[in-house]
Amino acid sequence: MSADEPAIPLPTAHEKEVSFLARSGAVVTLRLIDTDRFEVKLDTRMDYTATLLKSGDVYELHPAPGVHAIGGTGLTATDLYERF
Repeated sequence: MSADEPAIPLPTAHEKEVSFLARSGAVVTLRLIDTDRFEVKLDTRMDYTATLLKSGDVYELHPAPGVHAIGGTGLTATDLYERF
């Protein structure tokens, strides 16, 4: 991660849920499901649920079935910040 790349706060076993403000102004909430696996919710779209997987410095985003949103693989923290 470069110095100018935004940091995405990730929940831990101790703090199971965290939120961050994305570029759009949406509050993105991440909830720990399992090691390096998180549930994603948006305050601006109550129907939005996705699974975020972390592998090193890259992420995979998989919207839940029935959610009309674009997922992706090989995403960076900047991609996530910009996307939401």
